[in-house]
Order: sequence, then structure tokens, then C-alpha cells
Amino acid sequence: MNSTVKLINHASVKINVDGISIISDPWYEGSVFHKGWKLIHELSLEETKKHLEKTDYIYVSHEHPDHFSPGFFFNKEYKSVLEKYKTKILFQETKDKRVFNFLKKNGYDVIEVPNKRYITLKNNVKIKIIKFGYIDSALIIEGSNDKILNLNDCPLNDIDEIEKFKKEHGKFDLLLTQFSYAAWKGNEDNKEYRENAAADKLKTLTNQYNILECKKVIPFASFIYFSNNLNKFMNDQINKPHLFQESLKSKIDSIILAPGEEQNISDLVQKQESLDFWKNKYNTINNLPLDTYDKSIDFDTLQSEYKKYKNKILKINSKLLIYLSSKIKFFKFFQKINIFLIDHKKYYDFSLIGGFNESKNTSADISMHSESLLFIFKNDFGYDTLTVNGCFNASKEGFIKTTRSFAIGSLNSMGLKLNLGLIFNYNLIFFFVKLLRKVSKKL
Repeated sequence: MNSTVKLINHASVKINVDGISIISDPWYEGSVFHKGWKLIHELSLEETKKHLEKTDYIYVSHEHPDHFSPGFFFNKEYKSVLEKYKTKILFQETKDKRVFNFLKKNGYDVIEVPNKRYITLKNNVKIKIIKFGYIDSALIIEGSNDKILNLNDCPLNDIDEIEKFKKEHGKFDLLLTQFSYAAWKGNEDNKEYRENAAADKLKTLTNQYNILECKKVIPFASFIYFSNNLNKFMNDQINKPHLFQESLKSKIDSIILAPGEEQNISDLVQKQESLDFWKNKYNTINNLPLDTYDKSIDFDTLQSEYKKYKNKILKINSKLLIYLSSKIKFFKFFQKINIFLIDHKKYYDFSLIGGFNESKNTSADISMHSESLLFIFKNDFGYDTLTVNGCFNASKEGFIKTTRSFAIGSLNSMGLKLNLGLIFNYNLIFFFVKLLRKVSKKL
């Protein structure tokens, strides 16, 4: 029986192996990351329902909304199709069980898959989920004839990391991986940062393909545009499929699929009409609709939400460690930062320890809209969302200071707390420091 792969949209593919079908990361409509991203091409309701038919499993790679879309799982028409075919959800085993509990509460049959452990699905098809960092995961699908790796957003970048992955998990017939940058890459005038980020993505893709000895690679999980009037400038250097396919064709065997296109994995071929489809879409990217932050949040509301944010942080994290981290200059966490709210046209000092107040200091560490600041105060994942949607400006030093001030919310959103135990979590500390250094070098 031939194995097939079909691109549905963005990071969502439908893979058929040995008579079973697995769809990944269903997000098919609407904006995500707080009005920051949209799909370059949206599917209609009827198109989506057709793709969902005869689906045995849905794999959700991680909690980011372009992979785990609550709107998809809330949709009654989609759900009715999944119920008809008794579709089960595959998700990585987590300590917080937020996604698991959400899906169970909404009536879905969820299978928690232990990290790096093969489980057998129907028809003796094996799968393995591999955790990356504290959010991401990859999926290996192994049938009688094909071994497929879905890397989606996983940060498998460095050559030594890829080689280590190969030693542990082997080589693959088909690789699916991200092909363009997917977060803030400098201010509007830092075009070079985005150029380098785009080039790095293609270099990483090439290294993954070669080191893992893949027969074919399908670039995906990047069919989005930055869709806010505050971040639209980041579309200037995103990798366009028809262009990078031409530049890489002598180095790798990559196949760009159009939405709804299905091919046999054993004889994948590049179709010109698929390249033309995306060429037309990317060439009109500047004409696609943009979101805006229309509501200016007044200071009293921000002050009130700041107090709630502070109380929440101090309730679940060690007050003593937060205080000491702010006072010990070596750590430089929880330092006072200066925020310019572009809609207020005013500067504000923010500190988890010192408060949130209007400032006479006119040297901003970061500039943003008041809606973004409110979003940070109201959501643990608020700052993580801001760094992905890129609806802000910051200096190199300002970005690092701001990250060190707000990163605690991101930690909490991953189920981690700042306490004595976390201090000895060297893997997390190394991960965080490495990430900051990587960003600072490129700015």
C-alpha cells in the first residue's frame, strides 16, 4: 500500500501510512498571536471538512495557536466530522496537562504519548513523539515501507544537535520542516537581521536534510504573513517557496506542495503549478488584509491589571528569589524597564518590584501599543506572544532587559515556577541563556 502526504495548510499535513491517516496541527482560519499572524491562503469550511474525512488521528505538536488552534476544536462542524470517524488526538505527555484537559473537557479522545517512546497505532504503524525544549515536539511515523519525520517548529539547528538526533533516531525517507523565520527579527530598520534569519532557516533545512540522510524534504509550517500594521515590515525578508526552491534545487531534493495536493511518498515530484500557486500568493502579500490595535487602554485599567499580574506572579513564585534576583546585578533579572506606549505617546517605568507608573525618562527599552501591554498583564504567555508577533520596537539592550523582566510569565505558562528547585535546573538555565545570547549577537 502506497504511503501518501497531502498539504492541507501551513503546518497541517495529512499522512496516510499502511491504511491509517494522521493529520498534524490543524489551523485553517483566523488570526493568531494577538492579531499578529494570518494564513497566506485560508481554506473554506467545506474544504476543511473534506480534508478531515477518514482521519484516524490528529497530532498536535505544541501549544502555540498556529499548531493548537482552540477555534478549530471548538468548531462544531469540524467536531462532527471527527466524531463520525472516531478520530483520536495525539499529544505529548506534559506535567501541566493543559492541552490534554482542554481537549478532554471538550469531548475529544486524547492519547498522551510518552517522550521518545514508540507506541503502536492501528495496523502496526508506530509513532514516537520527541520533546524539544519546553514547548515543541516532533513526530516520527514508521510504517512497513516509510519512516517520516515531522519537525515542524522544533529548534534542531546546530550540526552537532542534528548529528546527535540521527544517532538516537536514525535516518528518514521524508522530512517535513519549517522554512522561514517565525518571530520578531529586529526593528524595521534592521533588515540585515531578517536577511540573516531567513538564510539561517534555509541553511538549517539543508543541514537537517543532509545529516539525517533524508530522501525527500517537504518545507512547510511557514505559510503565514505578519498581519498587523505594526509588524508588516517583517514580511520583507520571509523565504518565498518559489525562490528558495530554485536556489536549493542543486543541494537538496525538496518538494513544495500546494494546499490540497496529495502525492505518493515513494515518488514525490515537484509540480510547477504548485510553485506558481505560492508565487502568486507571495507576490500579493502586501495587498493582504492587516489587523490593527484599535482600542487604547487607559492608564487606570493598565494599573489595575498590573496589580493583578504582580499578585499572580508573587503568589506562585518565590518572592524572596524575585527580590534577590532584582538586587543582585550579576543576574540582572526583574530590573526596571522603560516602556513607551505608542498610542499614549507617553513613557512608563515598569518593575515587578517597584511598580508601574508614568515616567520622566524618555529613553525607552521597548515600545508597544497599550493593547500589547494589557495582553502581557492578563496572560502568562503574553510576552511570549509579543516576541512571536513582533508588534514592538526595542534596542538590543532593551530587548534583553525586557525579556528578563517578563520571562517569568513564559516560565509559568510552561508549568514552571521560580523557586529553589528551578535554580538547580541547569538545563533550563542553559537553554534560556543560550537563547538570549543568540538573539543579542544577531541584533
